[in-house]
Amino acid sequence: MATTDYAARAVTYWAKSELAYADGDPHTGDELAEQAAQCEQWAHEDLTGVRSDVA
Repeated sequence: MATTDYAARAVTYWAKSELAYADGDPHTGDELAEQAAQCEQWAHEDLTGVRSDVA
């Protein structure tokens, strides 16, 4: 079973977000930044084993 490298995906999304902002597209920049933040959260969960949805 293949695993997903969420940290690497986050870096990619952050870079694309910055490019979108630089190109004058804040809507796309915001969406990509949101995806990057979600990937960072998943990467943290994978690293620590602590899930944010567990009470």
